[in-house]
Amino acid sequence: MKVRKLTVCHTCRARKLGCDGKRPSCSQCTGTKTKCGGYQYDLVFIPSQLSITAPTKSQTSKDGKITKKQRERPSSRTNIPAEISNEISHESRPMSKYTAPVVRPSLAWPLQDIMSLVVQNFSPTVLSSNSAFLNWDVDIHPRVCGAWIELLPVLSLTQRYEKALSSSVKALGVSILARGRNGIAPISDALTAHCSALHALHDSLHDVAPTADSDVLAVAIMCLMISELILPTAISSSAAHAAGLSDLIQLHGPEAYSTGQSHRIFIGLRPAIIVHSIRNKHPTFLASPEWRTVPFQHVKANSFHALMTEATAIPSILSDIDRLKYDLPDAKAPLAVLEDLINLLGALVNWNVSFQCLTNKPSFRILGKYPDKAHVWFPDITAANSMTHYWTFWIMCVVYIRRLREDYPELRDEELLIHGEIPESPVITEMAIQMSTWIFQSIEYLVQDEMRLFGAISTTLPTRIAYQFLRYNHFYDHELLSWCERVIEGIRDRGYDYIAQYILDDDGV
Repeated sequence: MKVRKLTVCHTCRARKLGCDGKRPSCSQCTGTKTKCGGYQYDLVFIPSQLSITAPTKSQTSKDGKITKKQRERPSSRTNIPAEISNEISHESRPMSKYTAPVVRPSLAWPLQDIMSLVVQNFSPTVLSSNSAFLNWDVDIHPRVCGAWIELLPVLSLTQRYEKALSSSVKALGVSILARGRNGIAPISDALTAHCSALHALHDSLHDVAPTADSDVLAVAIMCLMISELILPTAISSSAAHAAGLSDLIQLHGPEAYSTGQSHRIFIGLRPAIIVHSIRNKHPTFLASPEWRTVPFQHVKANSFHALMTEATAIPSILSDIDRLKYDLPDAKAPLAVLEDLINLLGALVNWNVSFQCLTNKPSFRILGKYPDKAHVWFPDITAANSMTHYWTFWIMCVVYIRRLREDYPELRDEELLIHGEIPESPVITEMAIQMSTWIFQSIEYLVQDEMRLFGAISTTLPTRIAYQFLRYNHFYDHELLSWCERVIEGIRDRGYDYIAQYILDDDGV
């Protein structure tokens, strides 16, 4: 059994500071006027035969090819900090090969330990160019979309909304342990934790104030959104959390998110709000001019966020297309919607040109000669997210331009070229098929162990759009589609059932 020092309070342990163990509050916390986390621990002894190993790094050959072992290894491994591994035990009865370990007691872990679990399982490892075996000599882009979760230990020291944050973090932590076929926590524990978090969040919403402390509440809501992605409890739950998060952010205005901790949280939560709006075809407040610019007036948006700024127009366009489809009285004219799509596509193409000009190196490389064996590899996860989402948005624009021109014949008279070709050209079709294939070839990079949950979650929208495009168009390749379905099953085998199910939902692009 690993012995943990009981003379270090939870606050000093999380902040990695020396602690003199004074009670009821240590000298470190007293001197900094910080709330002391205390020393209470729930000790659980572990049978000696239990072994929890750390994730292994991807193995590659010297010539840069992904090894067969890496390619075929399904991974639903959960990275468990030592503090929490000391609280996981098997039941005394013999276990069959189908029985998962039982976590006891899942709701009694110290909060800082659960935060450690969440951070380690959500935050990607920053890989050097050598570990990507491509010898790229490029600067690692800052990881801006998942870094907000690393603020959890700091936010936990804020007394306002403390209950809401701690409950939401626990709900996410137990969901991580319960996910997949080999989950090491029972689903019932995850549901119990989620219900407790919802009650705590409901109570906190009655006391929302326009202060910086509301960052805590925003992060709490985001934790529940991710928990819903891992273990959905209801069809409308994630939509409710997204709506609540949007309302909360709007209370403070864009200026409040232009600097400091609030800016870091904003740029972390922003892509999730935009993607959710696209999925639900519901316009987002982030598309307004002030929200596109003011939060980035002091800290320039990196390339991925510049792309997401352009993507804020997509939900409104999708909503307008639906209004045309159902002939609603307030629907925009077909030509106006087509012009919006053309302008968006032009902005996306301009973004791609700027992105490729950032360095003299390629933004991705293809390893392997055949589609079902090749993999697209990137210098870092930000580049991976940028390119996969660019391909996704490009495909969506082409699909909806074609549909509008098919549904409204008068639009065919409009002079419109995409890369020098009419939208219905076989050349444009091949480009869309190629981009869809690249998205699926990117899965191996994004779901590798080093990318944690963040990498897997970021594949959701791109993979869905690529699969639906290949499936619902007459020109798809049956062998290519079968390979895509095998890739989706591989995602499920790694413990990401929620992603696989969303990709396969049968409602088209």
